[in-house]
Amino acid sequence: MKKQNQKFKKIVGYVSIMAVFSGLLFLITPASAYNCNPGDTECENAKANMEQKQNEARTFMQKASSVSEIIDQLNTEISELDKSIASNEAKIKILNKKIKETEEKLKDRQTALAELLVNMHFSDDSEPIRILAGSKSISDYAEKAAREEVAKQEVALASERVKETKKELDNQKAEVEVALEASESEKIVAASKRENQKTLLAEYEKNADDAAAAASYWENQVRAMAWRPSGSAGSGRRSYDARNTYPYSNVCSEDYVYDENIPGSIVFPYGGLVCQCTDYASYKAYEKWGIVNSWGGDAWAYVYAGGYTVPNNGATTYVNQVPAANTIAIWPATWANPYGHVQWVESVNANGTINVTEYNVDWAENGCYVKDFCSRDGVSPYGASFLHFE
Repeated sequence: MKKQNQKFKKIVGYVSIMAVFSGLLFLITPASAYNCNPGDTECENAKANMEQKQNEARTFMQKASSVSEIIDQLNTEISELDKSIASNEAKIKILNKKIKETEEKLKDRQTALAELLVNMHFSDDSEPIRILAGSKSISDYAEKAAREEVAKQEVALASERVKETKKELDNQKAEVEVALEASESEKIVAASKRENQKTLLAEYEKNADDAAAAASYWENQVRAMAWRPSGSAGSGRRSYDARNTYPYSNVCSEDYVYDENIPGSIVFPYGGLVCQCTDYASYKAYEKWGIVNSWGGDAWAYVYAGGYTVPNNGATTYVNQVPAANTIAIWPATWANPYGHVQWVESVNANGTINVTEYNVDWAENGCYVKDFCSRDGVSPYGASFLHFE
């Protein structure tokens, strides 16, 4: 019942993570982390399906990332167009104000011109005969007439300048309105492209989630048929006939918490954290050879444990790649398991594979749990080093 509850909690936790990170799960466990037993075609097919869906999810996420960059660029373009439109609208506002002012000036000048012309042609002083009569001489008459003509020309010139100014302002306004219309058109096109890209992004993200969900399904199938080692801890098959002699086996389970700040907490009883692979392997070395772990360190660091004296036979510890019974198998660190992994070698088979016992492996479908005991037979020693005590 304890193991079933542990397995149930493990599955619930896994499903919860799936719900939150479905688009990223395919990045967590590569297909190479699982090893199918030789000749198990069902496992290999499930593994191939898992890898295919992982690749599909990865591809769709990459496409989604590219589309997101396009959307960002379109948003930038739209923002710049908004600024341009606002600037053009401000220019139009200023020009409209200038045009209104110019129109007022033109109106005033046209009124003044009209009054001047009326005065010139219809007032007594403006009639040529009156000008002549009021002049002291012909030269005086000519001078007065010339001044009146100059006044007419100046008024006409001023009126023409006002008209030209109004025309210039109208042209400027037309140019700004054309630019404004073009900006609005570009903005509409960019916004349309952005919405299309958003639709494409949603499609890619959905495809990625669907592929990730399918990959997770096949991963669960593989988990039930294959061994997922801690780091590079070989393959093999679950064995149920090994005797667990670890003194703290009664407290070890997935739920066990070790904390050096808690009084009475068991932390480093034999050379590692309690219920971890290092402490179990160190205990087995103590049980068999009477040697106490003086080298410490993470599992991968056991390759440097040579040169210690074994109390019950006076031998010196050494490390090589040759498996032997009653040694510690040392697996190197990987990106998935930066601490490495160690196992106690119970025996070596005629075909060169090894039978091991260990702690802290994740193989719940077959009865092995984190912070708990497991035994395996037929593990390939390839890639491991071995700490010898004789």
